Amino acid sequence: MRSKVSKYPVFLRLLRMRAAGALAVIYTVAAVLCASVPLLGTLGYESALLFGLLAAWIGAVLPFSALRRFRRLDAIASARAASGRGAFEGRAVMRAVLARWLHVTLAGWLLLLLPMAVLTVNALRVPNCAMFDGVMFWLLIPLPTAAFVAAVLLFLDAMVGRAAGWTYFLLLVSLLLQPFVQIFTRPQIFAYNHVFGMFPGLSWDQSQPPFATLGLYRLSTLSYILLLLVTTTALRARHLVMAIPLAMAIPRTRLALAFAVPLAAVLTFHLASDHLGFTNSSAHLRAELGAEYRLGTIRLVYDPATLTRDDARAIVEEHRFQLDRVRAELGVRWENEIVSYLYPDAATKRRLLGTESSDLARPWRGEIHLSLGSWRETVKHELVHVVAGAFGPHLVKAPFVRVLGLTEGLAMAVEWSWGNRTLHESAAGMLAQGLLPHARDCLGTVGFVTGNSSRGYVASGSLTRWLLDSLGVGTIRRAYAADDVEGTLGIAYDEIDRRWRRFLSTIPRERPDSLAIAYSFRRPSLFSATCPRVITERNRDAADALRRGQPRRALALYRDAERLAPNARSAFGIVAALSDLRRWDSVVAMTDRSLSDTARAFSLFPMLLWKGVAAWKRGDSAAADHALSRLIHERLPGWTHGYAERLRRVLRRGARGELAALVTDQLLRNTPRADSVRRARLTLLCARDPDDPVVVEEYMRAMIADTAARTEGRRRALRAFERIAWQPLWYDLRMLAVRLFAREQRWEDAQRLLRHQLGEARTAVQRAEVTEWMARCAMARRKPEARR
Repeated sequence: MRSKVSKYPVFLRLLRMRAAGALAVIYTVAAVLCASVPLLGTLGYESALLFGLLAAWIGAVLPFSALRRFRRLDAIASARAASGRGAFEGRAVMRAVLARWLHVTLAGWLLLLLPMAVLTVNALRVPNCAMFDGVMFWLLIPLPTAAFVAAVLLFLDAMVGRAAGWTYFLLLVSLLLQPFVQIFTRPQIFAYNHVFGMFPGLSWDQSQPPFATLGLYRLSTLSYILLLLVTTTALRARHLVMAIPLAMAIPRTRLALAFAVPLAAVLTFHLASDHLGFTNSSAHLRAELGAEYRLGTIRLVYDPATLTRDDARAIVEEHRFQLDRVRAELGVRWENEIVSYLYPDAATKRRLLGTESSDLARPWRGEIHLSLGSWRETVKHELVHVVAGAFGPHLVKAPFVRVLGLTEGLAMAVEWSWGNRTLHESAAGMLAQGLLPHARDCLGTVGFVTGNSSRGYVASGSLTRWLLDSLGVGTIRRAYAADDVEGTLGIAYDEIDRRWRRFLSTIPRERPDSLAIAYSFRRPSLFSATCPRVITERNRDAADALRRGQPRRALALYRDAERLAPNARSAFGIVAALSDLRRWDSVVAMTDRSLSDTARAFSLFPMLLWKGVAAWKRGDSAAADHALSRLIHERLPGWTHGYAERLRRVLRRGARGELAALVTDQLLRNTPRADSVRRARLTLLCARDPDDPVVVEEYMRAMIADTAARTEGRRRALRAFERIAWQPLWYDLRMLAVRLFAREQRWEDAQRLLRHQLGEARTAVQRAEVTEWMARCAMARRKPEARR
């Protein structure tokens, strides 16, 4: 008998069972199906997460089958021990439990090698951007899950016997609900769990889960496994001892020591979970950020190292202004407290919240999470989510079961503009190009989640705005509360879609817009992207290198990411790094080559900004003007359009020397030190030539961008502005003045300038901006306490 056992180890005999064969087929078929989906077709986080869940649910059939065999062996051992024909030692129980866990775990790992092999072979057909990272995710997610499941089932079998199956099912459901409870009760969107390792949250920044934290968390999984095995040993020993008229089989001191070590590890990991990055409580988050400022119903939690108390007060006042507008728009009498967390940088936000590029709201908690660099653009959107929670459904106070698109659509509808076009203008452009999604996909949860994110947000916002204007806010509030559009409105999605498209066909569009619409809305969805997390991480590493003044390293990283999977961010990074290296001929050649590729030209068109700078630096003003004019003519959304207008203004006024260098070099090096030097040089330029609108504009921009700018600097900028007649000034310069007037609490001057500005606004978005600023000034004048 021993020879057979040594020839065929237990885990190999487990693999010969029917359950193992069935599991092998299921794993292989699942891997083959994943191979056809770009997001799941290679070794990576997504595929590891999927097979971690499969190992917990379906993979449990192998330990279940093994338990039946182990029960028969235990029955034989108990009978032999009770009759005196067999010896029993406590050490044997411990060795048996450990051996059984090890055999079941090894069998589960061998079966998981099948999908790993399929996805590895699939890498010959589709690119695998980071094989090492993918293998690490598989080592940290499905393999530890299989070991954890084996330990849990052995424990449950010793604890409840034949009821282990139902008990395991209930325990697994509770473990899978744990992250939802954790995300619901804590200010974080990520969750760690012993079943699937780590869930990074539903954010659009596509960050890789942190290897270090995930590896540390899997050490806590190992401590739980050891604790379960020791407890199982004690239970098995107790059961066997009851069948033997002898003393305890395992010395109590040894058992206590074996139990104390993993228990201490489990308690340590649990108590230090906030500091280790596994969780993040509200108290820990406030302690990490460090300061609070409260005014009325708004409480701002911020980092005092990056904001003064006066800055915090100004931010809270802007929150109050936007809150008043949102309440009026939605017809809600909101009087509850709103907590706004303002993160100082991307790394802090990712560590504490779970995302670095997305601002978000938690309506069920009455809180919003914003970035210091983007809060002005997103605060109104996130406040809509919180205020709409007053009539929102479910525990999360927002629709998500059937019409998740309505949740974001309502916020977009109140926010109204997107880039330099209104939502209706953008949706009408999508309709003209055949990109507009069906109303069902705009509002329905499945269509909204699986589609292009920017297309979904803008289209759902346009549709919701049209419904608000057509049916009234009360009707939309009822649909929002019911998490149902068709049932509440009594109109089928097909009919809604038909009426909405007919309305959009009447919307006048700012032409040209074909290139801008393609640039914004032809991007692939996350599910069809190649290696999105890996490419995103590599691009971020390259961007960090560029910010640190390492353009050669950044260029190598960007080129590596572009070779793995051609993407716009890497291409833009390449021209930015080449510009930092002052390789102007390479910038022009790269731009021409990229824009000649018809399949990608629409997504790379803003490269003309760098081409214009390169031509200018080479002394070819005509080529620079031509490149900048082409970019301005297409009116692409985003910062490149406004920057190109600034560059062309400087170029056409014949500005040379220091001002031209300051304006162009800002595109190349944007570090805190470079910004401080630039502000000092602009101060001198403005003092020498206070009547030049171009110089004054750049100086005013520097004073606004500097959050710590002294009052005297702002006042000097305003005095320079007031020396110039308002009539010939362009829109941007007057709006800069409005912002400085607001900083100086000169609301009457700001209102006078805005009234003039309203008549000269060129687009609907500009008119909306001026109108909002007029309302902001009016509110500030009505609330003198805001100035204290």
